[in-house]
Amino acid sequence: MNSNNFGREKKKILKLFKEKKYLEVSNLGFILHQQTPDDSDLVHILGLTSINTQNFLEAENYFKKLLILKKSDEAYYTLGNIQKKIKKYENAISSFENAIKLNPKFSEAFNNLGNTKKLIHKRDEAISHYRKAISLKEDNIPALINLSIILKENNNYKELINIYKKILNLDSKNIKTIYNLGTAHLFLGNSLESRKCFEKVIELDNFNIPSFRNYVSITSINKTNKVFKQFEKIDLSKLDHINKILILDALSKCYFDLNKVDLAFNCLNRSNLLKKEQSKFSMHDEEKLFQKIKYLFSKINNDELQYDDKIKNTPVFIVGMPRSGTSLIEQILSTHSQIYGAGELNYFQKIVVKAGLKIPNNNHKYFADIREAYYEKINKISNSTFIIDKLPSNFRWIGFILKSFPEAKIIHIQRNPMAVCWSNYKTFFIDQGLDFNLTQKDVAQYYSMYSDLMNFWNNKFKNNILTVNYEIFVNNFEQNTKKILNYLDLEWEDQLLEYAKTSRPVTTASHNQVREKIKKDTSDQWKKYTNYLGIMRETLTSLKIKY
Repeated sequence: MNSNNFGREKKKILKLFKEKKYLEVSNLGFILHQQTPDDSDLVHILGLTSINTQNFLEAENYFKKLLILKKSDEAYYTLGNIQKKIKKYENAISSFENAIKLNPKFSEAFNNLGNTKKLIHKRDEAISHYRKAISLKEDNIPALINLSIILKENNNYKELINIYKKILNLDSKNIKTIYNLGTAHLFLGNSLESRKCFEKVIELDNFNIPSFRNYVSITSINKTNKVFKQFEKIDLSKLDHINKILILDALSKCYFDLNKVDLAFNCLNRSNLLKKEQSKFSMHDEEKLFQKIKYLFSKINNDELQYDDKIKNTPVFIVGMPRSGTSLIEQILSTHSQIYGAGELNYFQKIVVKAGLKIPNNNHKYFADIREAYYEKINKISNSTFIIDKLPSNFRWIGFILKSFPEAKIIHIQRNPMAVCWSNYKTFFIDQGLDFNLTQKDVAQYYSMYSDLMNFWNNKFKNNILTVNYEIFVNNFEQNTKKILNYLDLEWEDQLLEYAKTSRPVTTASHNQVREKIKKDTSDQWKKYTNYLGIMRETLTSLKIKY
């Protein structure tokens, strides 16, 4: 083909590409490429066309050819994005690194290198690449957002706040980031700053219900509160399902603050029933799970298993019913220099479910595998002597814990059944695994199941479980904390008296309470509403649960 004809055909293909007629570009371009395989512009257009038609394997081949003909940082960058898309992560990393070699100031390449490293679980390297991307280009919002996501996943809320502020310096009305900043302040106990953020969101978006709900959670509502008055008038018929649940939950708290108990319970009951409509939680399935656990451990002897490996971080499991005081105990203990409070980790359940609940052929291997998988996770969290895993529902796995970790410490928090059931019923949980709390009958039945399973564990492993009565604990927290420290073979440290000032993030429903002075009468608060909690009380009584 002579150069004039080739030039005309190439212009035609370029015009078709601009018109997004990708099929024609592909057909004509392929023929032209066969005749003139070394034209880099044509290869580039065909590569981009393959991306637009989502033929990524073909696109990868074209960009590899392009890089043989003409190396450039942009071509390596695009190739890296293609390879990341088709899950060739190591190849993508190599391509991004080549782009950076040619252009050491390529901020976007550092960002996507970070994204790829995160996908292969090299999170520390990912964070480093995001930071580099931002240092090269302060307005790289995708890198700022990616860094904020991984910092949030790591519970690094202090640095996270700074990143959110950088995003807001570039986009001051970014509602999602203002909301996230408010949430970060909330988890760190900065109620004043948190409230300002949620008020700002509501100012920008008059009926932002998640922000109203968080605002309410840290605000004592009185009859003159303008934000409350604004949302009280909202037309529920115009809201989607989840926003109906959230607004009713928030209004319930407002009415409790205003001592309008009939309205409070009306909103609370409606919110819970709406949530139950779409909940996948099954009380029947949970009962079967508890039965499987008890059957499995009825077949396993109590002998302690021996392991050759020596662990340097002893796991401490604080267990019990949700809303039983587990967050308070963790907050206090985490103030100790040798204890790291990791919050509610979801590792153990996932590992046990993966291992299965059938009687193992080889007990030692079964529990050794659980031990290895769990320790690999927590070993990366902290170098502290003790690491607290405060997921209350780990009470289900006590036998698995003690068989896998003879060194582990189990602290079981026991609280008045009605106090626990009432607190669960009025609390909105994100985790659908806690949806047993959506009716008074269900929450009481679940408490009975928990109590029965704890009796089972205590009969088998009583010497390995420290039971702490919440009501006794709060009456003299210093003396009773010393008893827990004695169980851990640790000495008292005076900073434990200042536990409420600890700046560690608390992401559970108790994020407010753990930063306040201990209240000794909270387990009696349900008594104010005894006439509204008849079903709960009757169910507990019928199940022979004393309160």
